[in-house]
Amino acid sequence: MFAGIAVSVLALLVAFVVLPLERRWSQREALIDSSAERLSRLRSLVASESALRSTLATRERGTAGARSVVSGRTPALAAAELQSAVQSYALRSGVSVNRLDVAGAPDTAGTILPMIPASLQAVGDIHGISEFLSFLEAGTPVMEIREMTIVSNSSLRGGLLQLSLALRVPSVIE
Repeated sequence: MFAGIAVSVLALLVAFVVLPLERRWSQREALIDSSAERLSRLRSLVASESALRSTLATRERGTAGARSVVSGRTPALAAAELQSAVQSYALRSGVSVNRLDVAGAPDTAGTILPMIPASLQAVGDIHGISEFLSFLEAGTPVMEIREMTIVSNSSLRGGLLQLSLALRVPSVIE
């Protein structure tokens, strides 16, 4: 009978003391290992900071600040960057944007990067519209024009044209 009690006490001791202690010990060791690894990565980054900065400066000079995608922490911020680019092109070309709708949710079907869809309507003369389209074609970010309609509207004075576009822009959500 004493042996049965000793085995039961030993089993309870193992189940409620030794195993939780071992589990806590393993978790602590894993935390120490991951902290040591992060520390070594941080030290290597600090040691190579000047090389990283010079590489970054070289790349920034090479691209001259041009980015081919819009980016933001949220899809709404990426969409705001797209709106800013389109408004800038319109301002530079003398085109008046009447409506610019940017969808909040990126389209991920059939592409590597999420694509932000947008539609716009603008009014301008033939020279302004052609310059605006040139900016969209050659500028950054890269814009995929899905649909385009140019209509001569007799109600607009001065030979103005009405432009309607449906486009998509690749995005990176950070």
